[in-house]
Amino acid sequence: MSKERLLYNVRFGAHPINWVNDDMHDLGDFITFDEQIDEMQKAGYEGTELGRKYPRDPKTLKEALKKRNLVLTSGWTDIMFTNEKLAEEYYAAFEKQTLFLKEMGCKYVIGAEGGGSTNWDPTEDRRKFGVKKMDEKQWTNFARGLERCGSFCKKHGMEFVLHVHTGTVIETYEETKKLLDMTDPELVFILADTGHLYYCGVDINKFFKDFSSRIRYVHFKDVREDVLKQVKEFHLDFNSAVRVGVFTVPGDGAVDFQSVVNILNETDYQGWILVEAEQNALYFNPLEYAIKARNHLLNITGM
Repeated sequence: MSKERLLYNVRFGAHPINWVNDDMHDLGDFITFDEQIDEMQKAGYEGTELGRKYPRDPKTLKEALKKRNLVLTSGWTDIMFTNEKLAEEYYAAFEKQTLFLKEMGCKYVIGAEGGGSTNWDPTEDRRKFGVKKMDEKQWTNFARGLERCGSFCKKHGMEFVLHVHTGTVIETYEETKKLLDMTDPELVFILADTGHLYYCGVDINKFFKDFSSRIRYVHFKDVREDVLKQVKEFHLDFNSAVRVGVFTVPGDGAVDFQSVVNILNETDYQGWILVEAEQNALYFNPLEYAIKARNHLLNITGM
């Protein structure tokens, strides 16, 4: 007997970072763009985010994706509103990325704040562990900056989603709530990522319920609990945690995706769910794990 279908107007995509890492270029660098999208199609996905090996010419990229019955769902852009010296430079890059995504037919633009992070802020000491949290002036600059991003996206018929991300200034339930309370609900939305929330000890079900009206984009990532315990014990930074295999695909770790799917169904979430798992392709075959994740999603959603 087949499972009753849950969710409405939801499509599943695969994140290219499952094959080729954007931050640590040695991970998966031997895999080509064509290999990535060929395997996404083979595993049964309908969309993909932008990856570092993807062509930046819209015509070329559209043709390549169309051949595989794939579409571009969105793309990541670093923002730096907590750093006044770098804010405008990064915002200019954000506008450029937004216009590229618009030309590709995307509805969403993903942003993540790099300021204060030892992994993403070029002015921070990379030997340090953790993230420098915001003072009240930075909170205000950050909130207004996100609304600026949201206004630009809205002007172009798109929506801005902030990635709640481990190792950044917005990684907890409390930080997310404060941010949403400080920003216009018509301009600033969020990307909810199960893996990052679990990693940071956030109650995932509460997060998805309480912020359902602002969640416009979802990443399904799983966590290897035994590896996470070692990461916490030895105080590894985010990139190091990725290297030792803390993340995996849905159905291969500790996250209860059935509960999350049930909440998304109850709150009438509509849009993309991207399977994401930063792993080393030399040890975790991307196609095998992409198929494993797609089968798990079929089992818990009926679709």
